[in-house]
Amino acid sequence: MRKLLVAGSAALALVLMVGMGASLFSTYGRVTGYATIENSLEIDIIGSSNDTYYTLKGYQGESIYSPKIKLVNRASVPINVTLNVTFEPNSDGIKMSLWNENKTEALPEFLSVPPSDMYFYILHEFRALVIPGNYTFQIDVVPA
Repeated sequence: MRKLLVAGSAALALVLMVGMGASLFSTYGRVTGYATIENSLEIDIIGSSNDTYYTLKGYQGESIYSPKIKLVNRASVPINVTLNVTFEPNSDGIKMSLWNENKTEALPEFLSVPPSDMYFYILHEFRALVIPGNYTFQIDVVPA
């Protein structure tokens, strides 16, 4: 019995020493750091010193394009976004749509902005039945 107790104690001591040694030498060093993540997209209204708004003046029955808008992609990969276009007060006489930089093709609301940036226009259509007055509109660029 005494031999079993001595053998068990020796085995336990060996396991503890190996475990302690492994924990003391489980790493050769450590590197730590931090990351600062910024928005990958930036909106630029071409020809404007203020990239947060633009104004339009039009008449019933007219269609007016926004200034050219650039989505600046600062990432090295394409960024998928959804463009939500809204206006108030809501009216059946107003329609807004996205168009490519040549104004030749309508764009979907879901876009993939390449690393080389993307240009587009917003077409504001004020139908003849729109009630004259002031309207506000908003374009939200939302990660998809």
